[in-house]
Amino acid sequence: MSNKRKPIYFWLRLDNNFYKNLAIKKARKMAGGDTMVVIYQKMMLTSLDTSGVIYYEGAYGKLEEELALMIDEEPEQVAMTLAYFTKAGLIQIDNGQNVEMLQVPALIDQETNWARYKRNQRNTEKLDNVQSLSNERPTEIETEIDKEIELKTDTKQKSYSHIVAMFENNGFGSVGGILSQNIYDELKDFADESNYSEATKVISKAIEIAVNQGNNRPAYVWGITKNWYQRKLYNLASIEAVENKRKKDTATSEAKKQSDVEKQQAAQEKELLAQRQEQYEKVLSIYSEKFGIVRTPVFLQDTPDLKNNDVWELLVAGDDETYERLKQVVDSHE
Repeated sequence: MSNKRKPIYFWLRLDNNFYKNLAIKKARKMAGGDTMVVIYQKMMLTSLDTSGVIYYEGAYGKLEEELALMIDEEPEQVAMTLAYFTKAGLIQIDNGQNVEMLQVPALIDQETNWARYKRNQRNTEKLDNVQSLSNERPTEIETEIDKEIELKTDTKQKSYSHIVAMFENNGFGSVGGILSQNIYDELKDFADESNYSEATKVISKAIEIAVNQGNNRPAYVWGITKNWYQRKLYNLASIEAVENKRKKDTATSEAKKQSDVEKQQAAQEKELLAQRQEQYEKVLSIYSEKFGIVRTPVFLQDTPDLKNNDVWELLVAGDDETYERLKQVVDSHE
């Protein structure tokens, strides 16, 4: 699950006791053990912003392959590290292949943006007594900076939390690891071109589209946002404007196609009626030549091989032999 607090910087507080741990000592005496310890520490660092858990995204078929990609190590060495530290009781892997680094919660530390600002200020300035008093009572400028930084941090965190909730509430799985970082990156990219409020709306829209398409893979969402970003569609208004234009153009195109089809069908029907009329007039002409009068050849309906309305059925069918057949019937009639 996502971290709902507002930490900006994380670090591990390791002391000498870390290397006194029997599992660490034993690992370092094994062939390739030092590499395993380094991999273990990398995994601890990776889990910092998710409270000691590395969430499996399923980007690769195997957990060790995905972790290897995250921390730039070989899959075989990652697999050995997982096996060893799981057996040692320092790592726990759940049914969803999420990796819990059991030592991390006790070793994690964090610092807010403002705390880091003040700490750096104290480290880089030589403060006299007057300045010390000033630090106890911040100037108006410092207060404004404090408010601005805290407001910006709060806005970022609210945006992140909103997107996390949308992912988790719509069947994308738990957010952490790569996906967590992707959310931060996407929000920043769009916020740099507009603001965090607009960035949140844009990514929310992409998630909505993915859900409506029945595709709950994060990669599908990022494909949508990448397309918008490349087209310089940085806010929801511009995205909706382009989408509305696309729908209008599509509707116009479909209407034109429908109109063309209807015109073509009307022309074909007109041509068919003309052919029917021509063939019917030929039948009457044959009858007139045979009997010297012009009237509807009712007798054709009583002819054994031409039952009720067969004449018209033949004409409608557009049979190439219709004329010859009718001529033969007329010629043979007594």
